[in-house]
Amino acid sequence: MTDLATLQALIDAHKAAMERYDNLPDGDVPDDIEAEMMTTAEALCVYRPATLEGVHLKAAYLIGCFVFVGGEGGDPDFTRVQLVSGFLPPI
Repeated sequence: MTDLATLQALIDAHKAAMERYDNLPDGDVPDDIEAEMMTTAEALCVYRPATLEGVHLKAAYLIGCFVFVGGEGGDPDFTRVQLVSGFLPPI
């Protein structure tokens, strides 16, 4: 799988998890949906794109998702250090 295909698969998985979360009725979030949302978010956060196009694709998605940037007065689920490290080349 190419860098862009891998990254798009990670984004698609997170979008699907977010849709399930967003479609829940008000109230408690089931553990499996919460876990899926956070697992897919973590995978996307730590994935280090190998191409400039991958960096752009990842950054565009992260900046628009409240899980990564916070929203409506909420705090993001990841620190700036975690987010930035996901763009750095491997050591």
